[in-house]
Amino acid sequence: MSDLTEQTRDVAKRWFAALTSGEFPAALGLLADDVEWINYRPVPGYNDDMKWIGTLHSSAEVADSVGVFAGQCEVISEELLDLVVEGEKAAGIIHEISRVKETGIDFEIIFTHWLTVRNGRIVRWESHTDPSQIIRAIRGGAVAA
Repeated sequence: MSDLTEQTRDVAKRWFAALTSGEFPAALGLLADDVEWINYRPVPGYNDDMKWIGTLHSSAEVADSVGVFAGQCEVISEELLDLVVEGEKAAGIIHEISRVKETGIDFEIIFTHWLTVRNGRIVRWESHTDPSQIIRAIRGGAVAA
């Protein structure tokens, strides 16, 4: 295995360990100052209720976004199911159960984090999941027709 892959694996393991243990400051410390952060893609009229999503371009914006998520949702559990690393790229599969604070409704998702790591920092992060369970929980169990 190449040194680059090993360096990426080290950063990815630290990222996922911090996330799954709720150590958000440690996780945020692994981001490059000018990280490109793509947290879902907003679709007007569909996922507008997810106030923390969108594309951000700095670790400060990401910290603010994490604060918005934490204000709206409480993570009950997160577990890393799989991790694949090659060169500067890593993909982690996460199982998450969270609760929407306003409605008290839980949602359960499987989502992928795609990471690009350079010089020991995450320079690009992108997530993918089906957000329908999140939207249902935010809307109190109702889903728009």
